[in-house]
Amino acid sequence: IIGLLLYVKQDSILYHPTIQDLPKKPRDNPKGYCSPAEYRVPFETHRIKCEDGVYIHSWLMQKKSNTNTHEQNMLPTILFFHGNAGNIGIRLPNAVQMMKHLNANILLVEYRGFGESDDAKVNEAGLKLDAEAALRFAATHTQIDPNQVFVFGRSLGGGVAFHLAHYAEQQGISLAGVMVENTFLSISKMVDALMPYVAPFKALVLRIGWDSLEIAPRLNTPILYLAGEADELVPPSHMRGLYDASTKSRLRVWHGIKGGSHNESWVQGGAEYWLAM
Repeated sequence: IIGLLLYVKQDSILYHPTIQDLPKKPRDNPKGYCSPAEYRVPFETHRIKCEDGVYIHSWLMQKKSNTNTHEQNMLPTILFFHGNAGNIGIRLPNAVQMMKHLNANILLVEYRGFGESDDAKVNEAGLKLDAEAALRFAATHTQIDPNQVFVFGRSLGGGVAFHLAHYAEQQGISLAGVMVENTFLSISKMVDALMPYVAPFKALVLRIGWDSLEIAPRLNTPILYLAGEADELVPPSHMRGLYDASTKSRLRVWHGIKGGSHNESWVQGGAEYWLAM
């Protein structure tokens, strides 16, 4: 019975469009988490069409140049893929700081079934389509330099980032770099760590992959590993395993964050965190 429930319900176990008592949609969030407008940040709201017809919600937060439009168009852009729970509004403080410290545009992408995106079924295949659509959007936006597109992913977003990097290389699309923070080797390896009683049966019930360990050795793209040394959810050995596997990357960089927790490493990392990025 437990095995059957895990097989049927595993997507709902992993993906959580809402967190505890927080609203599903960004506009209903507490103050400071509703819109980039609260931070007086120039931004555009976009609904991006995916290959299967689903539309996903996004905010393109634009770092305005003080000089001219040409310089504006030459700024790097970071595609920001969030974790497995909550809407993009709760990532606004992080994204605003990222924009400020890195002098970059930020495209905050909201997965299907989350926030203001279409209320479609949330699963691995769908999230991969979401990421691919976001990359195509970035490649065609007139104020985004397609040669300066970076991908950032935290936790589950790291798995999305690895998939997108692999997809981009297969399609001949150049990414400037990949940055992953506190992500995992694969869902299978996370089951071993968090649900050891299920591990012997996972071959029978586990449908979700997110196997970044399979992708990492194949990537040529530069990769930055931002690893919280006090991650309470993902065993730190997962990040080290991905780093060690990235032997083909033309530039791999490790940045450990002392005391860095799963979701707050960007706060706990201080100036060195932003310098590494």
